[in-house]
Amino acid sequence: MRENPSPYGLRNGLGLVLLRSIKYRLRALAPSVLFLVITAYFGWNVVHGTSGLQAQDRQRAQLAQAQQSLVSVNAQLTQWQTRVQDLSGPSIAGDMLDGQARAVLNLANPNDLVVELPQNKPGK
Repeated sequence: MRENPSPYGLRNGLGLVLLRSIKYRLRALAPSVLFLVITAYFGWNVVHGTSGLQAQDRQRAQLAQAQQSLVSVNAQLTQWQTRVQDLSGPSIAGDMLDGQARAVLNLANPNDLVVELPQNKPGK
C-alpha cells in the first residue's frame, strides 16, 4: 500500500519531524532576533535621533556661534555705554558733545576755519 504524500513532498513522519524542528528553532531564535532589532533601533537613535550624537554636535556648533555673537554684542554694549556716559550727566566731555552736535547737525563753529577740498574725479 502506498502512503499519501504530504503537501510538502515528504513522507508524513519525516515531514512532521522536519516541521517541528523548524518551528522549535524559530521559537528559539525569536527572542534573540527581537533583542537584536530593539538594540539596533536604540543604537540608531543614539547616533541619529533628536537627542543623538549628531544633534548634540549641531547644538554645540550653535552654542559656539551664539557665544561669539554674545561677545560681539557685549563689546558694542560697552562701547555705547561709554559714549552715553561721556555725553550725559555732570561728566559731559565738552569736546565730545561739540563733535557729536556738529556731526549730527552738519554745522561748523563760526570760529572754525573751513577749507573746501576739490572732489577727486576719476581719470585726473
